[in-house]
Parts: sequence; structure tokens; C-alpha cells
Amino acid sequence: MKRLLALMMVVAVTAALLACTKGGRDNEDGNDTPNPEPQYAGADTMTLRVVGDGENGTLILAGETEVYALPLEGVTLYLDGGSVSASKIESGMSAEVWYTGGVQETYPAKFSQVVAVSLSREENAQYDLCGLYLQVLEDLWNTDDGLNGGAEVVSVDLSKAPGGLTAGEKAAVAYVFAQKHGVQGLTMTFDELREEGYLTGEKLEGGSTAYSFTNGLLFTITPEETQDNGASVCFSAGKWRSPLGAYYFTKCTASRGDNGWEYTVGAEAIS
Repeated sequence: MKRLLALMMVVAVTAALLACTKGGRDNEDGNDTPNPEPQYAGADTMTLRVVGDGENGTLILAGETEVYALPLEGVTLYLDGGSVSASKIESGMSAEVWYTGGVQETYPAKFSQVVAVSLSREENAQYDLCGLYLQVLEDLWNTDDGLNGGAEVVSVDLSKAPGGLTAGEKAAVAYVFAQKHGVQGLTMTFDELREEGYLTGEKLEGGSTAYSFTNGLLFTITPEETQDNGASVCFSAGKWRSPLGAYYFTKCTASRGDNGWEYTVGAEAIS
């Protein structure tokens, strides 16, 4: 009898140890679910928008007004309650950053001592407008690329872009786009570029002035009059260097499907 009791105790202890070493916990249906991400006592948190996919090892994040750069090396990432690799990062995700060392006042701003980042997706027909606009800007860059020659500066004017992006999101789009092409990024309008001395003016007959962006390009995205408030986004986009050096996508319509944003160009124009 004593041997039987001892054997039963060994079996019970072994079963308990196996249960403790399982990678998840049972839910009400008896299925394994991932352990939720831990809460970090004493850490500050900030919830931001992912702009771009962090493919170069640095996550670019946008707030209401600021842009943040977060190197991914050594950072624990969570998604849907479990830890994930950086390959799961998608532009447009919400990112809750846990950090303990404050924020460095650089541009972009940087977090000190990041503990973890918790990612999540949103159910929204206009999810990741930043990703859509980055795609449009890239397509414009690659169209009539002779206009790009010698450009050292790009200004991305999203001041009228559909969707109500925050100032931080607009700045993050400009930063990501400029970094990809190795140029300085700005968010100025035509008038602001002229007032700040980026444009060169030439007096014409009749007293008017023709301006050109000798060392840069101005990209703009503006709403079409047929702008929808639902799942579709209607816009025009252009890149401009001078009155005789510009390219435009007009009457564009974009919608988001299972594979992300897709858009069509109604007409193209060159000057």
C-alpha cells in the first residue's frame, strides 16, 4: 500500500510540473492561449502610430506632433498577447512603448531604456493612411525620374491630404520618405518654401515671378472634389520642381482590401 501511495504521489507531482511548463494557459473552452504581455512596474508608456515597417531595424513612430525613432535591437515586441519578431510589424499599427529612461530631445526623438513595445491593429476602413501616402509618393518618385536628378531636399506637403493625419504623422511620412532616398525631408508648402528662401525666383515680362526648386522637389497630396468619407479615399498627387518640370496623378481613388491599400490613377499630367 505504501508503495502504491508513493507511486501516486510521483505521478501527481510530475503532472503538476508538466502543467507549469506549458507555454500558455487554458481558456474557458479548454484551448491553449498565449500568456498576456507583462505589465512593467514603474515604466512610463506612450501610445504612438507606426509609420513604415521598420525594415532597416529602426521603428519610426508618430504622435500628435512629434516623430520618434526606436531601434529594434534587443527590444521585446508583443502582438495579440504573445511575443513576436520584427517581421510582424506593419505600418499603421498602434504601438504602446514601455520605457524607463525618459525621452531624448533629438530629431526624431528617442526613448531611453525601452523595456517593450506592444503592437495592435485597428478595425478601420482608413487604417494606415500613412502607408497609402508613402506608396503614392514612391510611385511619383519613380515616375519621370529625370526630375529627381540632383535633388538634395524633398518637401512633402500633406497639409490638405484626406484623412486628417496628425502633424506627427505628416512629419513621419516626410521623414521616412526622405530617409529612403537619402535626402533632407521637409513638410513645407509652396508658400512656406518661397518665404524661407528654398525657391529661386525669376522675373518675367509683365512683372510676375516664376519660381523653381533648383535643389529639391515638392510633393503634394490634395483631396479631389469627389472625396468620399467612407472606405474610399479620393485625391490628386504631384511632384514639382519648376513651372516646366512637374508630374501629376489626378482623380485617384484608393480603397483598402485584405492585402492593404490599392489605388487607381484617373489621369496623369506633365508640365
